[in-house]
Amino acid sequence: MASNRTSLEGGAGGMSGKPVLSDPEPPERPGPVTGGEPAEGLQPEVLRAMSGGDEETAVISAVRRVFAPHLWRAGGRRFWEHWRATLRRLRPLGAVSVGNRIRVHSDGDEVYQRMWAAMSAAREHILLDTYLLEPDPVGRRTLQELREARARGVRVELILDAYGSSELEEETLEELRAEGIGVLAYNPILRFATKLSRLVRNHHKILVCDRRVAFCGGMNISCDYAGEELGNSLFRDTHLSIEGPCALDLLQISLELLGETTMRSRELPDSSEEQEGALVQILESNIARERRAIQRALRWTIRGSQERCYITTPYFVPPYLLTRNLIAAARRGVDVRILTAGRSDVPVVTMASRHLYGRLLRGGVRIFEMTERTLHAKTATIDGVYGMVGSFNLDRWSYRRNLEVTVGVLDRRTVEELEGQFEEDLELSREVKLETWSRRTLWERIRDGLAYQVMRI
Repeated sequence: MASNRTSLEGGAGGMSGKPVLSDPEPPERPGPVTGGEPAEGLQPEVLRAMSGGDEETAVISAVRRVFAPHLWRAGGRRFWEHWRATLRRLRPLGAVSVGNRIRVHSDGDEVYQRMWAAMSAAREHILLDTYLLEPDPVGRRTLQELREARARGVRVELILDAYGSSELEEETLEELRAEGIGVLAYNPILRFATKLSRLVRNHHKILVCDRRVAFCGGMNISCDYAGEELGNSLFRDTHLSIEGPCALDLLQISLELLGETTMRSRELPDSSEEQEGALVQILESNIARERRAIQRALRWTIRGSQERCYITTPYFVPPYLLTRNLIAAARRGVDVRILTAGRSDVPVVTMASRHLYGRLLRGGVRIFEMTERTLHAKTATIDGVYGMVGSFNLDRWSYRRNLEVTVGVLDRRTVEELEGQFEEDLELSREVKLETWSRRTLWERIRDGLAYQVMRI
């Protein structure tokens, strides 16, 4: 079978080889965005580098749809050439699929209702992999859906972080196991013989049903992430619901924690799926396995950005290299904006963030703090063509310790939705100005500096 899932390394899905990229002169006007030959200027050799070398692949069509419109405007060739270099760097970072239908959610009530509906509709397999599952109404309803699925013969697996979900009683977990549900409490705190540091936590937020429907983003399973109908609307978060082949890539990441693997190929999507679907790359951070795909994707996309970088993160204590990348982008004229938490569930992180603001502000980066709600979303959009949504924070815990997953999306419609949400969030925020930051009291400077040192531990 042909596959619509491939690795940017050119190795998965039965494909191999990396074609040499050529640089023919593009014409003044591009060809059609869909159908026929690839748009002129988006050379087939370059596009095949994304898909492992297939002559005509759905990946080529997806990339063409994203970048062809730029060739109609001034500077379009330069824009594409920079992104061509970025795509080449993204190539080894993870498996790619096309034909994915994505919905962006910021309403927790809608997310949970859709998750429960997907669980109810599942007929073969459900895997829920989450950092936090609280024994509150949202958590209990979720566990009930898992129980009902298992009772009708569905294979059900539940992966929890042992620390994040510590409010769940061991008795509850044993009951689930007795009902035939596979339960893994990741990295127990009280286990004596372990090579894994207890500071390493499973920060995933993944649900996959029947290998085709998936959810991924920043929302844990708790009333704090729900809206006013199901919970308390505490957090402002972002989550994706996805129908398509990338669900299998998300499933693979979680199954590795269980010591399992899964099949790696699917049939090509039909023409309607290909036209509507997005190109997705699943990115992972797992330091124990020497996987730093999220960190590298952030670095390469920011370094290659030409127009704008909008980043949302509740915990903003970036490493030096990322700080330098952000400042370099701003100094070459890119509109770089950071939205972080002004009202945080972890106040020490906000203090540590403020310790770093000065260098970024002097470098031209604009910083906003959300004050009307407690921010928990982790998103990034680059140049209106590339987006990232997942569990990854810009702090030392995500960079150096936790297991993280992010959905990388090359799709204009999805990125437009994320940028629209970013603009709405700015209305709930205040911009930090260099003059205001510089007028901090001596106590505030000492406090923020100490908090920064704590966050480096």
